[in-house]
Amino acid sequence: MSYSDLEYEIFSRQFILKNFNESNIDKLKDAKIIIIGLGGIGCPLSQYLVSSGLKNLTFFDGDRIEKSNLGRQILYGLDDIGKYKSITAKNKLLKTNPNCKITAYSENLSTKNINVLLGADIIIDTSDDWHSSKLINKFCVKNSLRYIFSSAINYNIQICLFKNYGSHICLNCLFPNDEDVEIARCETIGISSICAGMAGLITAQKTINAILEIKEENNILSLINTENLSISNIKIKNNADCALNNS
Repeated sequence: MSYSDLEYEIFSRQFILKNFNESNIDKLKDAKIIIIGLGGIGCPLSQYLVSSGLKNLTFFDGDRIEKSNLGRQILYGLDDIGKYKSITAKNKLLKTNPNCKITAYSENLSTKNINVLLGADIIIDTSDDWHSSKLINKFCVKNSLRYIFSSAINYNIQICLFKNYGSHICLNCLFPNDEDVEIARCETIGISSICAGMAGLITAQKTINAILEIKEENNILSLINTENLSISNIKIKNNADCALNNS
């Protein structure tokens, strides 16, 4: 799937940057990315991946668009109320680059369809659902798939890329609790629209960094407070008690 003359024109300002030599441009066009969750993070994330030249994306989201989504889920408008997020997002993004290959599943990820993740270069989880995140993490560990966990709530962002090969470090090392109990949700304590947007942008940059090997992103937890603009990057280590250590 090569770039057309139209695409080279669309991405011309980016492709003159020093990181975008011919080899790296090929890596971008060939990369297969799966995004689980087309909400407040997934919308800007997918928008900027497509706007950066990514051509092969797969979406999972079984939710329909509601009015309360519009404040932060930037791909949708009032005319989209009631439509599936994944399909609406696909249609909007194809207006940026009609030559993209986007597969949209209007269903949530589950044990029944999780094998779709096989063959992806990077799986990005913005699902805001602890059981889904644990399911994805376990599958990615078992199959040595690169996995980005991205979450945002209130003014706070957490993002980490787990490489899932070599020494064992995974989401379960960081958050070993299995049950979704007493976990804060956007609908109960709120979320800044800008916080969700920044989470999407930073996750997009981490994805591109990983694809092009611009910067070491593996097993580094980024913590961002968008209210005071503080950023901390913490190197994650193996948790000897992680239940997935021998997976």
